[in-house]
Amino acid sequence: MRTVVTAIVLTLACVAGLWLAYVDARTDDTGIEAGLIFLIAGALSAVRPRAAVIVALLVGGFIPIAESLRGATGIPAGLAGLGFAIVGALVGAYLGIVARRLGPLSPGPG
Repeated sequence: MRTVVTAIVLTLACVAGLWLAYVDARTDDTGIEAGLIFLIAGALSAVRPRAAVIVALLVGGFIPIAESLRGATGIPAGLAGLGFAIVGALVGAYLGIVARRLGPLSPGPG
C-alpha cells in the first residue's frame, strides 16, 4: 500500500511540476507560481513525508529547466531560478511534514 501511495504522490508531483512549467511559460505571475510551488509541495509531502525531497525536486525543478531550454533568460538565470524554486519547494515540503506530525489542531470531541 505504501508503494502505491508513493507512486501516486510522485506522479502528482511530476504532473504538477510540468503544469507549473507550462503555466510559467505563458504568464508573468511569479508570486502566484511561487505560492503554488510551496502549497503543492507541502500538501504532497504531508501525504507522503518520506518522499519530501523527491516531491520538492519534481514540483520545483521543471520551471527553471524549461526557462533555460527556452533560451529567454540563459543558463545563469535558469540556475538561479532553479535555486529559488527548489528552496521554495523544500520549505513547503518540510512544512507539510511538520503539519502532518502536528496532526489536527482542533481538540477532539468531548
